Amino acid sequence: MKCLKCTNSIPEGRLKAMPGTKVCVSCSDTPKWYVRNIISGKTTYSEAEIIKDPEVAKKLRKMDRRSGWGSNLYKC
Repeated sequence: MKCLKCTNSIPEGRLKAMPGTKVCVSCSDTPKWYVRNIISGKTTYSEAEIIKDPEVAKKLRKMDRRSGWGSNLYKC
């Protein structure tokens, strides 16, 4: 399938994820969301958190880059 705006091919993965889409990622007017895993134990992941607000996503990205003891205590 071709993108309505730029006429490039829409990747198969995007069509699977969003069957009704008519545009490619580059032409989409929806801002990118920030997705991160929520840790339920020491080494396991239980669910994903989707952040749609760009300002909150920016702060969380900065917080998530930090590693080691106290990384979750870091605030922007």
